[in-house]
Amino acid sequence: MILRFSKDLREQHIYANGTELASVMGKDRDAKGRRIFNHPKASELFVTTIKNPVLVTDVYRIAQMPPTVRDTIFKLYESPVRRTEYGGVALDFEQGKYKGAWGPSIDTLLFCRALNKMDRGYFRGKSLVDIGAGSGFISKYILGTFPGVRSATLVDLSPHAIVSCKDNIKDKRAKFVCGDAIRYIKKRKFDVIVCNPPYIPRERSSDDNPYEGILLTTHLFSILRATLLPGGCFLTNISSLSEKDVYAAMKKYGITAVKLDTMNVPLKVMNVLNNKAWMRYLKKCGLKRTRRGGYEYYQSLTIVRVDSCPGRKEKGAERKTPHRK
Repeated sequence: MILRFSKDLREQHIYANGTELASVMGKDRDAKGRRIFNHPKASELFVTTIKNPVLVTDVYRIAQMPPTVRDTIFKLYESPVRRTEYGGVALDFEQGKYKGAWGPSIDTLLFCRALNKMDRGYFRGKSLVDIGAGSGFISKYILGTFPGVRSATLVDLSPHAIVSCKDNIKDKRAKFVCGDAIRYIKKRKFDVIVCNPPYIPRERSSDDNPYEGILLTTHLFSILRATLLPGGCFLTNISSLSEKDVYAAMKKYGITAVKLDTMNVPLKVMNVLNNKAWMRYLKKCGLKRTRRGGYEYYQSLTIVRVDSCPGRKEKGAERKTPHRK
């Protein structure tokens, strides 16, 4: 299965590929009428387009499609390997192999769209560290899109996530580290810190997982000046559900952020939605039931850039002050 997104994220094109052509799409005979069970991986067949996607897997919108198209797509989502393509960069994610790791989601693609608003030459000669690299898509996008990146270090606590990174990034500039990113970056300096963190706040998250909720983001704020090289920047993702605490931390550490991009997306993490205590806490954080597009709850995600020192404003960027209106 291929999920191919337009660069502006206004279209999600769904394709069947490889063995799916024979097992799902009815292409199970060769030119001589003989039964076949496989096609080359590069072979693909267009299925449909979703306009203005807000999720990588939008079950509700798919369910509204004509029955055959609907059932075809759901069958393709059962395939063991899913390819995500954006801006000429592709990543193959095999959930059965990378257990517990997350494949590219809509916030991953929003992050990459936000990067497009930065100067094409910004990363030239620079070192970057990707904290909580996950599947590795964001680092792969930077390495493949921006010329002259000196090095990229991808760090994740999950060994399965690191395997995904290694499988998908065959670039000599990339280094892979399985372990605690905060410990790793201690006494090290980088030009760019990239972190698409856990952004949904959770009450008392530090009791059992210090990197759940927003504590990873706020901790990085506290060590930013010690970790960023002069002229460097920190790129991260902030949810509207956590912005009050995040902007308070920014104010505490004298940080100002530039907003690069934003998107309003459904809250569709079942482990959150089915946790009554967590949902009560999120409602205190401003979560409201807004039934539209087949989903009950929404949040706004904002990709921001924090400079180690004042820098010039990027095209299309908006200065974000550390307070909530």
